[in-house]
Formats: sequence, C-alpha cells, structure tokens
Amino acid sequence: QAIEALGYRPNMMARGLLTNRSDTIGLVGREMSDPFFTELAEGVQQAARSSNRTMFFASTDGDPARQAEVLASLHGHGVDGVIMFPANDTMADIARTAALGLPIVLVNHDPRAGAPLITDGRRLDNVAAVQCDLRGGARIAVEHLIERGRRRVAFATEIRSHDHHAAPRRESGYRDALRAAEMELDPTLVATAPNTVEGGRRCARTLVALRRPPDAVLAYNDLMAIGLLQEFHRAGVRVPDDIAVVGFDDIAMCDAVIPKLSTIRIDRDRLGQMAVEALRRLLNDPSDTEPAPELAVELVIRESS
Repeated sequence: QAIEALGYRPNMMARGLLTNRSDTIGLVGREMSDPFFTELAEGVQQAARSSNRTMFFASTDGDPARQAEVLASLHGHGVDGVIMFPANDTMADIARTAALGLPIVLVNHDPRAGAPLITDGRRLDNVAAVQCDLRGGARIAVEHLIERGRRRVAFATEIRSHDHHAAPRRESGYRDALRAAEMELDPTLVATAPNTVEGGRRCARTLVALRRPPDAVLAYNDLMAIGLLQEFHRAGVRVPDDIAVVGFDDIAMCDAVIPKLSTIRIDRDRLGQMAVEALRRLLNDPSDTEPAPELAVELVIRESS
C-alpha cells in the first residue's frame, strides 16, 4: 500500500551498484535504415524482454570512429553487454573494448572462424559470435539457378575488407556450387559495390556492360538485389526471362517489389535469440566464447528466378 501511495519505483542505477548488472544491453548496427537490422532488432528485443532486460539501439553508419564512440558511450552508461554488426576492419578496436570488461557478441562476423580471438599473444575473453550458414545459403541459391538452366551466374557482392567474413563466406558458397556443376569460375562475373540499393544498381550496370553478360545473379543481400531489379528494368533487361536474380536475407520488401524477389531466408527471430543467449553466457563466464552451431537458412523461390 505504501508503494502504491508513494508511487515508488526502483532506482535501477542503485540496484546496479549492488548487483554489478544494469539489466540493459546495447544493439549496434551499421545503419538503422537497413531492413535486415530493424527486423533482427525485433527478435533481439523479444529475447531481451523475456530475460527482463532493456535495449539501447545505436547505429554507426559503418564508420569506425563513430563505432568507437558508440561502444565507449554504451560502456560508460554501464550496459551489461553489446550485440553488434561491426564496421569493417575494426576488430582491433573491438578487442580493446572487450578487454576493458564489456561483453560483445558479433553477428555474422567472426574473423577467426570460431577460433579463440588472440590479442597481444593471449586469449581474448568477452567476445563471442553468432552466425548463419551463409556459405550454404549461397550454394543452394546458385544450385537453384543452375537447375533452372542458367549457365553464366554472377555474384553481386559488397566491397571486401580485411576482417569482414560474411562476404567471403557467401562467395565461397557461390564458387562451391559452380565447381560442383563443373562451370567456369569467371572473375568478370563478380561485381563489387556497397551493399545498398544503389550498390546493386552499380553492379547491374557493370554486368550488363560485359561482352558476355550473365543470365543469373546472386546478390549479397536483398537491398543489392532490389537495385539489380531496378537497373535491369531501366536497361530493358527482363527478369527472369533474360536474367534471374536471387537475393539474401528475405526482408519484407521482397514480396513487394516487381517481380517478387527470390531470396535466402534468415530466421531473424531465432538469430536474435541466439545472440542474446550468447551474451548471457558471456555474462556468466567471459571465457565462454565457443560459437553455437550456425543457423540454417532456406531458399524462398518467387518470381525473379
């Protein structure tokens, strides 16, 4: 009755001083405008809510300096840990932040392919990773295109960086499928650009200008695939008659574009649960950095292929 009469609310900062936990976690993406991030955020938020934790959201625009500021701010505000899509070539900064005691879970980004991270000759605690089967997803996408009779399959991918392994895993799956079908690995069929709609348009212009253009394209993500669709339409290239297109992620827009986009589906709710669980394990034991099994993906066939 006293609590009700006085309108008492617990002081979470004071409680945190006693428990050394704030029951808050940060979710850091490259761009808030990326539909994959916003759709994954809902899965992370649901999983966090079920463990009575509050979320802080932040974006870095893929800028290493901005990312360093965001991590420092979250650490300074006492979040229990961070789930993040890191900017390219920032593992050294992430390692230094983790060494200060901030648990960090990387999504689809593990530069040592599951091996313990090493800094200054010692094992680095407080860093874990959750990943999807990106290589397998790219492979089944290309296998689908080959089964549909396509013989010159291109790959529209993001510009490479030193420590970002999502693109190489997709490209490995792309190459696996071509080798299995005994098809030519033509380097001119790999086009690179930022992994945005405009990047997809740029890749489309590059591929259409080839002396021997492709008859199918696997895109790094759905945003690039949508850019491909737009530029092919502008250039008078018919999809899927002249060229088939498959994306990656299965964002909500895939069902809204014309033609509807075939893609590789990632279960964002499950991925979010995995990330929160990995963070919980780090909070209980900073050395518990063993990766969980990769999340399986599936092919969704629509009109574009």
